[in-house]
Amino acid sequence: MKRRKFLKYGSLAGSGLVLAACSQLGMNSQRSDRSSESSQQAGLDFGKLEKSNLSLGFIPTTDCTPLVIAQELGFFAKYGLDVTLTKESDWQGIQDGLLEWRFDAAHALAGMPILAQLGSAEAPMVPLMVLNLNGSGITLSQKAWDANIRPSTEYFQFQEFADAYRQYIRRFEEPPTFATEFSTSMDNYISRYWLSAMGINPETEVEFSEIPPSQMIYKIQAGVMDGYGVSEPWNQLAVAEKAGFTAYVNQTIWKGHPGSILATMQPWIKENPTTARALVAAVLEACRYCDEAENRQEIAQILSQSRYLDTDTSSIQAPLLGTYNYGGFDQKERVEKIPDFYLFHFRSTDYLERPDHVNYPWRSHGVWLLTQMIRWNQLDMSDYPKYGDKIFDRLYPREIYDVYKDVAQSLNMELPSEQMKVEPAAVFIDQREFDPSTPVAYLNSFDIWANAPRIFAV
Repeated sequence: MKRRKFLKYGSLAGSGLVLAACSQLGMNSQRSDRSSESSQQAGLDFGKLEKSNLSLGFIPTTDCTPLVIAQELGFFAKYGLDVTLTKESDWQGIQDGLLEWRFDAAHALAGMPILAQLGSAEAPMVPLMVLNLNGSGITLSQKAWDANIRPSTEYFQFQEFADAYRQYIRRFEEPPTFATEFSTSMDNYISRYWLSAMGINPETEVEFSEIPPSQMIYKIQAGVMDGYGVSEPWNQLAVAEKAGFTAYVNQTIWKGHPGSILATMQPWIKENPTTARALVAAVLEACRYCDEAENRQEIAQILSQSRYLDTDTSSIQAPLLGTYNYGGFDQKERVEKIPDFYLFHFRSTDYLERPDHVNYPWRSHGVWLLTQMIRWNQLDMSDYPKYGDKIFDRLYPREIYDVYKDVAQSLNMELPSEQMKVEPAAVFIDQREFDPSTPVAYLNSFDIWANAPRIFAV
């Protein structure tokens, strides 16, 4: 069986209508009034902005919501920022825009700064804050359905699903194709984690490819892939269009996993420290707004516009409201209540308690990502770096915590006392605790790797 090597970081170089119209007009009018009102309210005074005109990149997935809401409802304007949001079709465009300094900051992937710094580009990309937790899923094709694979909700336990899916995968003469958004996406790492937890080697038993989120539904409809892991609304759209069904939502693989981030370049923060604080403050206020349940319906209507997600409102709205349809090909709806499917700032759950909140840039998330990059041979590292602390001082520099702390204190937000936290076994599908202080032991606990299993020295 021919093995496809995991993609390296080399890519871095390179009458109803009338009513609807009136409704939209009314919404736009209300939005304009609220934006004007917000703009007149003084934002937190961090001092004179070094730069007020900002260019921010995003791609059309629901986790871009905080940037869209900050723009549409005047949170950027409140802090004296004149922002241009630029929609890219894929994550490569976001990555290039940051590395080429076309964007001041961007809606980015959680792993992007780490691979930017430790990969061949050696570029000082850093996370300013986290934009959301959860918000993704794994969609499978009708071929899997016809082989009696069903959504996870129809199995008594994970092992039952794992046994069925592993047998299904091993019937293929050639590895089935599985897509993710990009090599540095949480969906990529979580999909691989999910497969390997079932005893399926994602390096040899599945052929991974990278496809822009908005194109995945067409590929699975055409039968050229057997599944994909992606942010919403592209799983719910597959269900709505009978192109696929949701096998798992990613929060059942890791409850409370980071989604996307707001990223920038470290020199940009040094050159624009006040602007950086204004930017984080505006986005944090937008995140707070996004986590108010009564705002979610309006948010879905805003996101559905052509300049943002450009799709029907219902597929965006349902996950935002915590109503998730796993779908299927038997004309039955499999709707589950998942109130924490999207978290943008804070809602009390069994894994999120104050002073923890969504947006804090946990250094421990970076440690987890690095273990997975090493596990899947995504970096030219033979083992976990001995001087990991020094590396993470660079990946999560003091500047980002200074900015975040100043903003959080001004917004009366309590901050965690540490930059690292343990992820308990209960939040992972394989019941494997992650302690960021013992990354070598964590790596040694896995049986399935890229290449062959290895034991690292402690």
